[in-house]
Amino acid sequence: MDNEKRFYLRVGQNLEEVSEEIYKEYYKIQRRERYLEERDLAHGRFLYSQFDNVYEDILGEELLKDSTREDVCDFVVKKVMVEKLRKSLRLLSDEELELIIHLFYQEKSQRQISREISIPVMTINSRKDRILKKLKKYLGN
Repeated sequence: MDNEKRFYLRVGQNLEEVSEEIYKEYYKIQRRERYLEERDLAHGRFLYSQFDNVYEDILGEELLKDSTREDVCDFVVKKVMVEKLRKSLRLLSDEELELIIHLFYQEKSQRQISREISIPVMTINSRKDRILKKLKKYLGN
């Protein structure tokens, strides 16, 4: 009789005989995977692959939104609005455009602009409001 121990692993529907070394390595890997899953579960972590069987033909990763990627619709809307704003800015006079550039692109305060061009702050404020209403009207059309 053969007293030598035999080792088998299930491959699909069949049992395949393997060496002791392969058998031990296979179960070592299985145990490591279980350990990592248990650790993740204990720390409240989960794998995207756990969602794989929620819907047919959809991987779990595909169910989650990528926050780093911008939605195509949002991208197109922004692009159209930026182009509309550029066209509207071209309709402003040089003086109006200069004020908008100082306020919104160079991020200067109304006081800074007032000191630079020697005009009262209230005048700067009223001009800004008038220009913004004008831009809003251009953008609304």
